[in-house]
Amino acid sequence: MFSRSLLLVALALIVLPGLAQAEVSARQDSCVAWQEDGTTFARIYFSVINFSLPAPVCDLHFIPEPQPPLAECTMIESGQDPGWSSVLNPLGGADWFANTPNDCIAPGTVWTGFNFLLDPGFCCYVVQYTDATGAVIAEVEECFCDKPVQNEQTTWGQLKGIYR
Repeated sequence: MFSRSLLLVALALIVLPGLAQAEVSARQDSCVAWQEDGTTFARIYFSVINFSLPAPVCDLHFIPEPQPPLAECTMIESGQDPGWSSVLNPLGGADWFANTPNDCIAPGTVWTGFNFLLDPGFCCYVVQYTDATGAVIAEVEECFCDKPVQNEQTTWGQLKGIYR
């Protein structure tokens, strides 16, 4: 019995850390909110990090959740740094494409400068990461917030009082 338990613990230590590590991520870098003609907009800047996918990432496909998307989660505009192109997709998100194979995001690298514009809300997207052939090599849910969270000054006693 003891050896079986030891074997299960050893397997858990080997398998679980690998499952907990993301292979790829679209990380929000910043969010700039402003008002124009009474409407609040937010431009969200993000980077793509290819930690350890088996192939370079050459395309990104953002699909809002749920479908059909909430109005505030439908992308209005998309942008990127040189080396990539983008287009809004019919599902309410956007698709980004590397212009050449040299612009793909290789394992162990980061590409910055991606952005999109929302009529803001807190939005989640299924992000499909594809390789040079267009095959999906990863699909991850990524969430982005529309504006910074406000800090409130409080005491420890006031904070404890919230949870009593």
